[in-house]
Amino acid sequence: MASFLLRNGAIWTGDPDQSWAQAIVVRGTDLAYVGTLAGAEAHTDADTVTIDLAGGMCLPGFVDAHNHLAMMGISKIGCDLSGIDDVAGMQRALADWIAANPEARVVRGHGWLPASFPDNEPRREHLDAVTGDLPAFIFSADAHDSWVNTRALEVCGITAATPDPDPGKQYWVRDPDGTPTGHIVEGAPTLLMAGPLEIFSLDNVRESQRLTLDPAPGWGITAYMEAGVFVGPTGRAAEPVYADLVARDARGELDVRVLGVHWTRFEADVPAEIVATIEDWRERLRSEHVSIGVMKIYVDGTFMSGGARVLDPLCGHSAHFGHGHATLSPAHVEAMIEAAHLAGIPTHIHLDADGSARDVLDVFERVFARHGRGKLRHTIAHNSMVHPDDIPRYAALGLIANCTPLWATDYNGLYLGVYEDALGRERMEERLFPYGELVRSGAVVTYGSDIPGVTIAEIPPLIQIEALVTRQRPGFPDDRPLVPRQRIGLHDALRGYTINGAHQMMLDDRTGSLQAGKAADLVVLGADLFRVDPHAIHEVPVMLTMMDGRITHDAR
Repeated sequence: MASFLLRNGAIWTGDPDQSWAQAIVVRGTDLAYVGTLAGAEAHTDADTVTIDLAGGMCLPGFVDAHNHLAMMGISKIGCDLSGIDDVAGMQRALADWIAANPEARVVRGHGWLPASFPDNEPRREHLDAVTGDLPAFIFSADAHDSWVNTRALEVCGITAATPDPDPGKQYWVRDPDGTPTGHIVEGAPTLLMAGPLEIFSLDNVRESQRLTLDPAPGWGITAYMEAGVFVGPTGRAAEPVYADLVARDARGELDVRVLGVHWTRFEADVPAEIVATIEDWRERLRSEHVSIGVMKIYVDGTFMSGGARVLDPLCGHSAHFGHGHATLSPAHVEAMIEAAHLAGIPTHIHLDADGSARDVLDVFERVFARHGRGKLRHTIAHNSMVHPDDIPRYAALGLIANCTPLWATDYNGLYLGVYEDALGRERMEERLFPYGELVRSGAVVTYGSDIPGVTIAEIPPLIQIEALVTRQRPGFPDDRPLVPRQRIGLHDALRGYTINGAHQMMLDDRTGSLQAGKAADLVVLGADLFRVDPHAIHEVPVMLTMMDGRITHDAR
């Protein structure tokens, strides 16, 4: 049985009763001792291996409580258009990518923003000018929208006569005669085109995992919530991917704990059927480190594309969206949440705007009034805009607030201007990414980087933690902070990325803090985060990661 003694550095435990320790002893899969160096000696023997922290820092393994590491690296393959704010610049980048990839059968890319196009609308002709006979499929920066060329529409058989899968909510933008313009709003039409273009094949999923899941221990991640596998037109299509993860774990090839979800985003989805599928998966698709047991509900899309309900009309270039709209009606959301709640299944709600947030909080209030709050760990994710009057309701209702740190910066050097234009300075300062207020309200707050909303290089928790404490892009200390009063302290950032995340994932009895008897899930950093400049947090190296007492990453 392997035994390790970790000493000679700062040890942040995440245990509120004992935040700091001098030494840790690992025996087998568990933490045998956490405390003083003198006390550790009684728990070591001749075979114990000493791990010298060398003045660095040890803390619980990071828990990313909202991500898509199982397959959404797919949306970051191809030409990177991040930070390009005009059509001509994107065309040049795409032409260069095509020239450098002559074997490509599909022009792939990612990273565009609606604000980079005239009238916020990408068009197929913009792509046709550089792609020739090759089909092109380009994800937006957050992958809620896509941009395709004429050839891709032809290959997939999408014409003026093709019905939208979710009219007015998830659809092909069209010219007056019904012809698709090349702009796809939300996921349903994207998934219908992904099959013929072979975007989401199982081989591509496995290639994606080599980019996102395999490196996770090197980023210090020991557990994450898989917030949705999108390989087909319904959430049920995710089963082969989850089965593949279970098989991988059985072979001893999975180095992180995974909690999976079944997603739903259509009014036509039947609550009882979604519940039955989750109950089935919970029994069949499980292994030591993989479980499925959460209902992910897409209440809306993003307010920047009009796909989320705002309390007050948008302005500037987004004024034509008015109040926007949600993907699902409050009545349908209520039916879904109630069915899950009664079945003992926690929900994870995607929402992006203050109107959507108020609707969902009202729904939980009604469901709990009828059935009691219980102990389920329901979560509202992203919380990009929340009205100040609604902030206290999270803690009052016992709801977890999951936040996406890097979005709360001038992301790509473009977002701050986009937010100011769409919301106006006063509303932006009052409601945008209110992560500090949520923490200070007493709500349980968790974090996740949420690829495809960030790039692969931006997944590491240390990048996200720096964004939380600075509200600036890591590596850009001269950025104007995005609503700086919403910064949070390092202790709160670490709690959100460790014990709070484990709580959300229903793993806090096993992981999330360094306490004797818990699993030996930990990370060793090359410096004490409390002693480095906050703008240098993202540069601190991850020296070692351990899960269940097994070293999964070692850069010493």
